[in-house]
Order: sequence, then structure tokens, then C-alpha cells
Amino acid sequence: MSEPARMTDSAAGRRPVPPQATVPVRLGERSLSLPLDGHLSQFHYVWLRDNSWSGDSRVTQTGERQLFTADIRADIAPVSVQFEPAEGLRIEWNDGHSATYATSWLLRHDYSQRARTGRRHTPRLWDAGLGALPAFAHRDVVGTVEGQLAYLDALRDMGAAIVRKVPTVAGEVERFAQTLGPVREIAFARVHDVRHDPAGYNVSHTAGELKPHTDLPSYTWPPSVQLLHFLVNRADGGESTVVDGWRVLADLRKEDPDAFRTLTQVPVPYQLFSDTEDTQAAAPMVQLDTEGAVRTFRFSNQLALPLDVAFEQVEPFYAAYRRLGAMIDNDRYKLTFKADDGDLLTLHGHRVLHGRRAYDPASGARHLQDVYLEWDDLLARRRVLRGEHKPLPATAAAREATA
Repeated sequence: MSEPARMTDSAAGRRPVPPQATVPVRLGERSLSLPLDGHLSQFHYVWLRDNSWSGDSRVTQTGERQLFTADIRADIAPVSVQFEPAEGLRIEWNDGHSATYATSWLLRHDYSQRARTGRRHTPRLWDAGLGALPAFAHRDVVGTVEGQLAYLDALRDMGAAIVRKVPTVAGEVERFAQTLGPVREIAFARVHDVRHDPAGYNVSHTAGELKPHTDLPSYTWPPSVQLLHFLVNRADGGESTVVDGWRVLADLRKEDPDAFRTLTQVPVPYQLFSDTEDTQAAAPMVQLDTEGAVRTFRFSNQLALPLDVAFEQVEPFYAAYRRLGAMIDNDRYKLTFKADDGDLLTLHGHRVLHGRRAYDPASGARHLQDVYLEWDDLLARRRVLRGEHKPLPATAAAREATA
């Protein structure tokens, strides 16, 4: 086994002593480097100390953190370092703590650009050329782990899927939702009936065309999953339309980056209300994550309120908004289909827009019920089914204690 690399004191403070040639660890002032999976990976000392699983750093019963990060000394550094791939990285810290980090744990949490890029999920963007959304049998999704995972995998990749032959019983959409996660409550009905209603509070209760849109942008955090269950769909017309909003935005970003940037900066106010309830919020239509990727997309022409921004922002916004709307309404991006009785459409509500063509309410019944969930809960369900939700302890002893 290789000899440990050590740190020594000097007049200027603690300075690393380069490891011997046989030790595959490089010590720097504030970080170390070691080979992982054929690549050199770097880890900061403060990060390693903060994420120790050794000693009393964790609650043994649960694996939760016990070390208070603010208590880590500012000059934290190794006194001794030893790395053997089969045994892991062993560090004696200058605060007296000893820690071991398994190689498998280091690989999972390697935060090099290469490793982070490899872990990042890339959704599959689509347009009308997709032809049809992925579809699954109800009995498989609710009755088998494999079937539910296939459905959740499709949602993660595509943002939309159809479940076929769901029992056409009122309230079934809620029962189905609860096999995936908790229902997201909103100000209005927990289970919303979508049918022709001359007294209805929402445009969905009319028989006219609904342009593709996302639901409830009038919340600061709109519901991120929508389940639409077709109890009966016998009226003439009323074909469903769906659009991958992230695909449209990817094209807009490439073709007109200024318009895209405008839509990430200008807040748009929205409102949905009834006689007894009200929801209002203002936010840019497009919100990005820390990597610059689209995280949230809200688009609802029917719920937008008058813009309330600086004078010089108005015309650039409308130019970008009109271009975006024209793209969303273009048949190049729209999938159009007639849902069958018992179909249940699942949508990533921050990505995929939905609408419908006009229909004749006198020609036959058309009745949907919908509920909302949260995307985080669907991803959590997927991790649980795959056995990936529990953190990987950094030491063998911790793995045994938390098993």
C-alpha cells in the first residue's frame, strides 16, 4: 500500500508537501487531485471535510448531517492523505478528524465539469414529426413496477405521455394520481371538471378553440404536472393539441437570441379567478436554471393581464411574444389527436403546452377531469422505484449502519 502524503508547517502557514511518486494524490493549497475512472478529479478540502461520513459527522440512525458547516475551520487542510482505489481516500485533518471516502462515493459526487455533464439529464425535444406521444396501458402503469417506470421514464424524457383504458369513472384521475404522488391543491376544485358550462369561470368551459397554453401561470410556482382524464369524448371536434414548449424555445433561442433573452427578463402578470377565489402572479415567461437551461415556461394568452413594465421594454417584449406565439401555433410544432374515452394525458406543466380545437357541444358528450401533481414528486417516485433515492454513504461502516 502506498505511503501517505503529508502536510507540514512553515512560516507562512500550512503548506503541502508533494506526495511521493507512488502516491496518486496531488495536494494543493486548498484542494487535492486524484485519478478517478481514468481522469484527474479535484476536490476542495472544505468540501471533503463538510461531507465526511466518519466519526460523529452524521446521525448514525438516519445518515443526516450532524457536522455544522459553519464550525469548519477556515484553514482546514489534510495532515495526512492516502488513496488506494480498493480502500478509498483516507484523510487525517488538521482539526483532529479522521475520514474515509470510498472510491464509489467519490465517483458519484465528482463535481468536475466532465462528471457533472455526464450526470445531467438531457430531455428529448420534439415537434409534430414525433407523430404520437408515448402510450401505456393503465393496468401496467398501476399494476407493475416495470410499467410505471417505463411511463415515468417517458415523462422524464418527453414531458408528456398517454395512459390508455383508464376506467371512465368520476374521480379516477385522482386515484391514479395518488399512485404517483400527492395531489397538488389549488384555489379551485381539487378535481376539476372540464365540460361545456355557460356559467363556468374558465375558458375551458366554453366550446371554442383553446390555443396551446400552460395552466395556472397565475401562481408564483404553477403546478408542474397535469393529468387530464377523458371520461367521454364523443362530440364532433375537440381534438387535443400538445406542443413541446422547450423545443419551441430552443429554436427561438437559436434563431432570435434577443427575443429569447427578452422573454427571460420581462415579468408578465396573470390572473385566474372565480366568484370565490383568486390567483395572481407575475413572472417572466421563461425562467432558466443555474446552467442556463430552461426550467420553467409559462404561456397563457387568455390569462395575461396588462403589462406593467418600463416604457422601453414594452415593444421589444411584444415583438418577442408575438414571434413566440406564432411558433407555438404553427403546425410544425403541434401534435393533434382525438383522445379516446379512458385516455389520460400526463403533461409536464412547465414544459408542454396543451390546447384543443373547437367542438360542437350539441353533437355529443365531452367531459374531462383533471388534477395536478408536482414534477419533483414524479421524479422522486422514479428514484424510489429504481432504488436510487437513498444517499450513498462514504464509508463501509456508515453503509452498514444506515442499511
